[in-house]
Order: sequence, then structure tokens, then C-alpha cells
Amino acid sequence: METYKTILKEVQVRDEVYCDCCGKKIDTEGEDYLHLEKQWGYFSQKDGENHVLDICEGCYDKWRGSFAGGK
Repeated sequence: METYKTILKEVQVRDEVYCDCCGKKIDTEGEDYLHLEKQWGYFSQKDGENHVLDICEGCYDKWRGSFAGGK
């Protein structure tokens, strides 16, 4: 026979998101944004570092326009 008990578990949930380029608060219910996570590996100058970026659509468009051949 199995018995069960109820436990309360504390979890972290996203509260607010801010653009890492312009600092604007992003309305996650009404607008989309780019979320990037990169774990740098061996042979890089950032070995072992984890970078996380949130970028609003306006800043993404400007950033993408700066790419070679960016549209």
C-alpha cells in the first residue's frame, strides 16, 4: 500500500522582464522578445561563463540591421 502526503514546494517564477539593451520593461503578456542563453565552452575567452540576454523586439530589429547582410 502506498500512502501520500502533501508538501509545499517553493519555486521561482518569472516576475518581470527588462530589455538588456534599452532597459525597457517588456510586457510579456502583450509583446514578444528574444531570450538568449549561452554557456561558453572550452577554447573561448569566456570558458565556463553563462550569459543570458532578453532583448525587446525594437532593439532586436536594430541589432539585426547591423549584421552583415542584415534586413
